[in-house]
This record gives sequence, C-alpha cells and structure tokens, in this order.
Amino acid sequence: MPRVTILKVDQDGNEWIDIAGLFWADDPLREILTVEEVSGGGQAETLEQHQEQASIKLEMEHAKSHTDSDAVVHPEQALVLLRTLPLLQQLPEDSLPEIADTLKTFHYGPGETIVQHNTGGERLYIIWRGEAKVVSPPEETSIGHTESTLRCGDYFGLASPVSARQSYRADVFAVSEVTCLQLAHDRADLIGNSSVWNWSEPSITVESCLLVEKIEPNLFKSVVPERNYRRKVRNTFGGQTIGQALIAASRTVDPGYTQDSLHCYFLRTGKENDPVEYKVERTRDGMSFATRHVQAIQFGKIIFVMYASFKRPEDTPSFEHNTNPMPSSPSPDELIQDEVHYDNFLMDPRLPLSVKQRYAGVKLPLGPVDVRPCENRDRFRAVKTEARLSLWMRARGRVSDDAVIHGGAACYCSDIALLGVALRPHPENKQSRLQMLSLDHSMWFHGPFKADEWFLYEVTGPWAGDGRGLCNGRIYQNGELVVTVTQEGLLRQLEDKVEKAAKL
Repeated sequence: MPRVTILKVDQDGNEWIDIAGLFWADDPLREILTVEEVSGGGQAETLEQHQEQASIKLEMEHAKSHTDSDAVVHPEQALVLLRTLPLLQQLPEDSLPEIADTLKTFHYGPGETIVQHNTGGERLYIIWRGEAKVVSPPEETSIGHTESTLRCGDYFGLASPVSARQSYRADVFAVSEVTCLQLAHDRADLIGNSSVWNWSEPSITVESCLLVEKIEPNLFKSVVPERNYRRKVRNTFGGQTIGQALIAASRTVDPGYTQDSLHCYFLRTGKENDPVEYKVERTRDGMSFATRHVQAIQFGKIIFVMYASFKRPEDTPSFEHNTNPMPSSPSPDELIQDEVHYDNFLMDPRLPLSVKQRYAGVKLPLGPVDVRPCENRDRFRAVKTEARLSLWMRARGRVSDDAVIHGGAACYCSDIALLGVALRPHPENKQSRLQMLSLDHSMWFHGPFKADEWFLYEVTGPWAGDGRGLCNGRIYQNGELVVTVTQEGLLRQLEDKVEKAAKL
C-alpha cells in the first residue's frame, strides 16, 4: 500500500488525513479521503468489479476488430474505453470523440520501460491492454518503497492545462505486452477544467473569512462566510481566528496606531459554521502604545485569548538593522500552484485506481490563498528532511485598501504550513496517528504588508519534544522582512483512538 497519508486527530477526536503533508487553510486535500479509501479499501471492491466488467467489454471489442499487439487503436475502439473512465465523466458526451481522435497508440514489450523515475514527461497514459508494474525505488533517507500493478482502464501522467516542469517519481514497466493510449500535454485542454483539473473559483476570499461586525463599542461578532461546498472537517482554521481577533481589536484603537505585535493562546477548538463573539478590553491607551485584550467566545465558552499591541509611528529617526535578509528562492512565476501539485498527485501511477476514480470529476474550490511551495517533494515518500520550508503566497482576488484587513490577512496566512514543518525531520510520522493543533501564536509586525501582492514565507521548526513542536516564520515582501512569527503546537503520537470528550 502506498504510504501517502499522515493521519491527524484534532482536539475533538475527529480523524482526517493530509495527503500534501502541509497544512493550508481550507485545504480540500484534508477533506476528501478516508484511511480505507487511500489504502484501497472502502469502495475498492465495487470499483474493481466495474473495472473488470469494462475490461471484459473491451476484450470483446478487441476480438471484433481483430486487433493485434502492434495494431493502432482506432478512435471508435478508444471511445469504448473513454466512456468507462470516471476521469472523463464530467465532460460532454460529444467531446469524447475528439479526445479519441487525438489519442496516440504506443506498444511496449515485456520488461520495456513505459516511464522512468526522475525523467520528465508531459502526457497522459491510459492502459488499453496488458499489465504494467509501478515501482518507486527506495532511497537512503526514505522508509520503504511503493509497488503496484496497472491494468486496463488505469491511467496516469503529468499532462495538465498548466505548464509545469515535473518528473516521474516511479518506474513503470510492462509485465506483459502493453498497449497505451497517450494524450500529449499540448492537447490537455481537451479534458481541462471539467474533469481532472476541476478547480472552481474561490468560494470564499481571505477578506470574507475575516469579516467581523460591530455589536457594541467593545463587542464584535464574526460573519460566517457562505461556502459552496461541503466540508468534513468543520473546525475553525486558527489563522482565521487570529485575524478576526486582531481586526476586532484594531477597530477600538485610534487610526493613528498600527499593530506592532500580538500574543495569543488557543484554548478550545472553534466551529467554523457558527459565529464567534470577540470581546475587547481596552487595557491601555498611551501616547505611543495602545494595548488590547481580546477574548473569543463561542457557545458561551472562551476558545481563544489574545493580547495585541498597537503603536504610533516614530517622529524621529530610529535605529534600524536586519540580520535575517530575504533568502534566495525561485520567483513565484517559476513555481507550481499547490492545486497543480494536487492534480499531479491524483494522476500519479502509484495512487490506487479506486482513489483516482472516486475523486475524478469532484469539483473542488480554490483556496482563498494562492500557495506555491519552493520545492516539489514526493508526497508518497517518507523522507527525512530539514525542518525548513519556503512558500510564495498571495491572497486570491483583490483585498480592500484597509490596512486593518491586510493585517488580519497576515495573521491568516501566517498559520498556513507552519506547524507541519516540525514533522519534516521525522518521516516515521507517516506511519503514526497524530494529534496536531496550535497551542499559542505570536507575531511581530515590522513594516507595511499587502496580502494581495506576492510575499515569501520562510518557516522553520528548530525544536520538537514532549509532544510539542516550536516553529518560526518570517514573511518577506519586496525584499524586506515585514512580519516575524512564532508558534508552539501539539504533536502527539496516539496509540489508541481519542475519545471525543478527551481534553488536553
């Protein structure tokens, strides 16, 4: 079975898995799969029966057309297979003949390589007949390797409407005589956004996630955004709570002050479909600084507390230095959106067909933040790496010119991918059940920040122990350090299932 999951258990005992190994806000990857589905269970038996029936039907077509192992598969024959693929079920029926006309036929003898590990490729492969083996060679720093079998109706590849430099992470070779139908990258638009690459426009924006309405001078209430999709995990994203709390506090401060730091604790898990009240205490209003204490209350209980400090700009020159310059990295235009990484994951030959079939054509929303990792790591492999990660980000869509909203957006983005970096030196975590959640979060603001412009987020995990992980983050924009972040989170390995009533 491919080792592709990290099982998570939240504070309420809800279980979910993270395919990407990173923790984006509103990440649909953590929503859609169960352990049974990834391991090939669940619906696998039904899908295998469906595949077997399709295979029998195709063999009948083969016999009727008298094709041999060297023959070209005619579009009429290919159309029979295309109609059985859930990958293409969202397409109009009249588009399938055009795809069938475009497919090229390739034959491979026993032992012949179809695709090779660490080589580039930009085409979609569909197994027409025969049997192929998928082998991902082990590496010195990894745990185990992946091996699986492909048969009629299986598909894999790196073709997508988005231009992306990708390499195969496994060898695929023919066990018997294999015939493949191939769709070249330059024709990937034929199956575009309605099938595999099925991302809709963002259902919510960063700004809509952060909206709070004023109830009383010191009391605010979150506005729950409407989502056009159903989520299995409905716990509030921590960055959203931090951002809303900071915005509520900012609305009680004179406009001449801007946020300079915040320190907060997560006490209970919030529920995203229910509003949260933010009670602001005006702790102090001084000549240079103002301090606010915020309590986030849901269902009558305090779920989160924050102290936030605000400062007037200095009127005279001040000492300035920065010993942490922006690290070198590729530009965001050279990198792949995280959604494309997800698309490639669904087309990986190592992923069980049952998973591919279940989620082909499922409409997923784009997240409110465009996230582009500076590395392209293999999400199937448990590899020990340094506790360090860099990502380019920006909010999707335009954010209003209100500096308070951009400050809240910085909070929102600061919680993306932060805690997961502490697990990178521990590849054995992919074989463990984990409880992960944020415990506290601190931020220092050093300069102006625009959420809808590209910024680099460098995160590190310098320490882990006693069931906790410490993570640091630095946000750079236009070459300048604008925000520093520190977070401690729970990283608890679980032996048995957590009861829903369990408390920390």
